[in-house]
Amino acid sequence: MKIFRGSTLDGVSKSSGDAVPFYHEGKYHVFFLTPPYGTTTYPDRLRITWRHLCSDNLVDWEELPPALIPGDGCEADKDGCWTGSVIFAEGKFHAIYTGYQIDSQYPQTICHATSDDGIVWEKDPSNPIIIPKTDLFEQYDWRDPDVFYNEDDGAYWVILSARRNHGPITKRGCILLYKSSDMLHWEYFGPLYEPWHTMCPECPEMYKLGSRWYLCYSRFSESAGTMYRVADTPYGPWRTPSRDTIGNRRFYAAKSMANDEGRRFYFGWIHDKSENMDDGDWYWGGTYVIPHEVYAEADGELGVKMPQEIAASFDKGLSFSLRPTLGEIRKYGANSFAVNAVGTLNYGFFELDGAEHSFMLKCKIRIGDCRDQVGLILKAKEDLSRYYALTLDWGMQRASLTKLPMPLDPFWEETLPFKPVHQKQDPEGPRVCEKPFPFRNGDLIDVKVVIDGDIMEIFLGERAAFTYRSFSPADHQLGWMVQDGCADFLDIRFAK
Repeated sequence: MKIFRGSTLDGVSKSSGDAVPFYHEGKYHVFFLTPPYGTTTYPDRLRITWRHLCSDNLVDWEELPPALIPGDGCEADKDGCWTGSVIFAEGKFHAIYTGYQIDSQYPQTICHATSDDGIVWEKDPSNPIIIPKTDLFEQYDWRDPDVFYNEDDGAYWVILSARRNHGPITKRGCILLYKSSDMLHWEYFGPLYEPWHTMCPECPEMYKLGSRWYLCYSRFSESAGTMYRVADTPYGPWRTPSRDTIGNRRFYAAKSMANDEGRRFYFGWIHDKSENMDDGDWYWGGTYVIPHEVYAEADGELGVKMPQEIAASFDKGLSFSLRPTLGEIRKYGANSFAVNAVGTLNYGFFELDGAEHSFMLKCKIRIGDCRDQVGLILKAKEDLSRYYALTLDWGMQRASLTKLPMPLDPFWEETLPFKPVHQKQDPEGPRVCEKPFPFRNGDLIDVKVVIDGDIMEIFLGERAAFTYRSFSPADHQLGWMVQDGCADFLDIRFAK
């Protein structure tokens, strides 16, 4: 199976949740959370199992037996084995994870399991190994431990999500630190990160790239997504970069692993929606998408790109033609064209030979005399009554994916010659993905777009990545658009 092409693990579970990535001796492992088959809502979906995938190339994945299954009776994980992390230390594999016990004084606690081979796991009879410190923190939201060996400190570290028991009710989320010398006895150190800016920083993790430390976590409140912060020491202070998310709101609960070459890959999922409809409710759990490879730029920002292994797996070329719809284009060569749309709009569609469920577009866009925006059209109706616009906005210096048309003022609707399309808006509004993206006229920007059924995945200039899904039928999967500017679309390739 290919984890990045929308695998829902048919016959195993409808939805997949948080990833626990782990690399060991040339193998990529992804432990991942799955609710009981057919469950979508609280509390049934909480009784989560850890399942296990393995690969040696990031493309082809083998499913191994489930790693952790909820316990029985009064066990700390009787109602679910939630997010955690895996490490090889002290001669064996260790899983540090969240045990859920819905009717306990401490519903969420930190548990431990070990394995000699990474496949068959034995739970620690002393579970839970860490319980909430209710003198300082709430008894809830005590979860999502991340374990690693901190060479700078000469100790094993576990960081975990928590909430202060005082302060602004929606901003108490913090990340705590425990230390150990033997992976058995853990000592409380204190808050590692206490920003007073979110409900709960879920699924935290830490690592070092070059001389800097990175602290990552996901948040479901405020501006949601998988966030990261940067510091010169593992104790902070943790500062906010300009592009402070790994993906966007819907690339969620992403965690990473680094291979022997030091390349780091994030694994995240995109939510399912009720009734598989665009205006359905977002569910917890969904579909795994393309891993995001990150690297440290000179200023400490994290660049994001599609792993070369994934790009190379789209190795069967597809022929296509161009259909300009508004304005003219100038073709040069078999796979390039130029657009002049100064003061106006130019758009059109790529027509593939045959209807393809899953394919990738690769191209380069050269910006010229732009005053508004340049980009691509995705999932479009013929008359643009519904579509998504991937745009590079000159004035705002940002990249965004926008669901169009935007809602109209109801005052004017009765005067219109058509009936507006009304959709329940997501919390992020019509602009469903957005990130700062400085560019200048003359820049050449690499673009990769994967359409996989209802899923859209976009990688821009090895700086930004967007993931979203749309279930509505479309007349055209991809097209181009230029508004008040000029652009060259170069070296266009489609492949599956």
